[in-house]
Amino acid sequence: MLPTNRFKQNPLIIVFVFLLIIALACIGFSQEKQKEKKKQKDLPVQKKITEEIVVVGKLPKELPVSTVTFLDSEKIELIKPLDLSEAIKYAPGVTVTFGDKSVYTLKLRGMDANRIALLIDGIPVYEPYFSSFDLKTVTTGGIDSLKITKGPSSVLYGPNTLGGIVNVITRRPSSEPTLFLNTSYGEKNTRSLSMNSSVQWKRLAFTGTMLYQDSDGFYYPGENDTRTERSNSDYQRYNLNAKLYYTPSRSTEILLNGGVFKSNYTMPPALEVSKPRYWRFKNWDRYALNTGGFTALGEKSTLRFRAYFVHYDNTLDQFADEEMTIRKFESTYDNSVYGFFALGDFSIGRNNSLKASINYKRDDVRIQDDIGEPWDEFDQGTFSLGIEDHFTFFERWKLVGGLSFDYLDKFIGENTSKVNPLVGIKFSPTEPIDIHLSFSKKSKFPSMRSMYSHTSGNPDLLSEYGQNWEFGFTYNKEFLLTGSLFFTRFRDMIDSVQLPDGTRRYFNISRAYINGFEMQFQKSLKGLSTTFNYTYLDHKNESDDRPLDALPKHNLNFNIQILPLNGFRIGLLGLLASSSKWFDYKSNELLDIPSYFNLDSVLSYQMKRFEVFLKISNIFNHYFYTEPGFPWRGRYFELGFKMNLLK
Repeated sequence: MLPTNRFKQNPLIIVFVFLLIIALACIGFSQEKQKEKKKQKDLPVQKKITEEIVVVGKLPKELPVSTVTFLDSEKIELIKPLDLSEAIKYAPGVTVTFGDKSVYTLKLRGMDANRIALLIDGIPVYEPYFSSFDLKTVTTGGIDSLKITKGPSSVLYGPNTLGGIVNVITRRPSSEPTLFLNTSYGEKNTRSLSMNSSVQWKRLAFTGTMLYQDSDGFYYPGENDTRTERSNSDYQRYNLNAKLYYTPSRSTEILLNGGVFKSNYTMPPALEVSKPRYWRFKNWDRYALNTGGFTALGEKSTLRFRAYFVHYDNTLDQFADEEMTIRKFESTYDNSVYGFFALGDFSIGRNNSLKASINYKRDDVRIQDDIGEPWDEFDQGTFSLGIEDHFTFFERWKLVGGLSFDYLDKFIGENTSKVNPLVGIKFSPTEPIDIHLSFSKKSKFPSMRSMYSHTSGNPDLLSEYGQNWEFGFTYNKEFLLTGSLFFTRFRDMIDSVQLPDGTRRYFNISRAYINGFEMQFQKSLKGLSTTFNYTYLDHKNESDDRPLDALPKHNLNFNIQILPLNGFRIGLLGLLASSSKWFDYKSNELLDIPSYFNLDSVLSYQMKRFEVFLKISNIFNHYFYTEPGFPWRGRYFELGFKMNLLK
């Protein structure tokens, strides 16, 4: 096997040099901070407003008429995740799957990643040709919170939010200089080293994250509680993100944000069903730059704005043999996304607020199928205008109505426009209780791959759309109990179909549906906190009279935290899913995906300046998969620690 392609410079040296520079800077600023402390009283209080598109409050009063799940940094830290796939999988209504191309993807209430908007501080993150994303390319270092929106979401986010929105909010600068070092080590030389820092000086503020990870792969469960080495499962990742803030006045903030994610990895071949493919991304890189901010318009109105650019530089090698000695081809993807958005929040009365948005983005794609072959070039643009009114009456009732105009400027064929409405009503009979009923229509434009691919594209594809109904409630006093009943109807749903000659092509499925309900229960006692999430899904591809792929009817997950002694914590995290179906076009049969139960545990001890932890994943070493042919990792041990270098 060819060795994994390493960076030209030793990344560990880069990490340590960066840590040393930031540490010296933070220590210097910490001393300067004591001198400047009295002078900072006139500076504005920092609010997480620049990074968010739709600002919502805490449960339950200020929630919109959709279901929003908040995961703050404390809850995320308890899981000790390496990337977003581990941080989000215990949220209600969420299913994380692992499969082809070694991609960790996401489903919200059964709707997959190409129907979900993933945002990092409000900026869309997706590969523009495929119109999808990989959760492992979003590292958890520096994350402040996750906001997961399901059901009839706001019209202000723009198009392609039919399945929901996941907004990753990264940390803002704290009032005092901070510098945290995190490291961990696990089996198969799985290593992680990260640093998070922040500092403020007069009207400037900085926060940064540096992370390096690599691994020789993983084991999957075999017979008699054995473990088998998974071939071609090694990886290397490097991530750097920095934000610079300038506050010229108490009512205005300007942000400049840049990020780099570099990785290379091999992809485990399918063990069954599909023909094994021996692929390796010699580089999968993402570069991002954005700038913007917010400013107050009077006492109760604000304007937020942002311009952004995201570039993808990815090179894929396919080999004829498992040892990866005979290369068949090398594909190159040179793709970019650029755009801007502006959002206004206007108070037009004591009980009425009007919100408006404008979103524009352009996707540029350049693909070379093999070295020396000509480049294929595609581009398309999307434009959206949204307006939403929130009206409170009789003190306990809120009416929300909105409308968006979404437009797709195609590379080939007629351009497409859609008008999508939102309406909802919310009632809070008492302080801890919230009830809402809402409806929305959402559209999803076809991806460039589904329209323009030489092998599978269909330029005549229609945009799919869905109608979402939701009835939800929240009780938050002695304990937290939330629930929602939802109904989603799809028309012209986009799916790929295998043709008689063995090739695949995208078509519109005329009708499909996903109905169900979800519930969350949280309760905290002295030395004990529990969270239980349950989701039920009833779904069907009505055109082909079969279930939708890989959607269990029953999903249950839990997070139990036990504090037996001062400083000690025991975490138990479980996932349970019923069996599901997968349609294999090659055999024209429905395949069974067995039910599974997975249990993880995190043991930690917190001291004044640092924390040590032991993480055990898949404790019972169960063999399970969410896509046929791609088993998840077996029992795994990881040891790590976190240190506050400035405390």
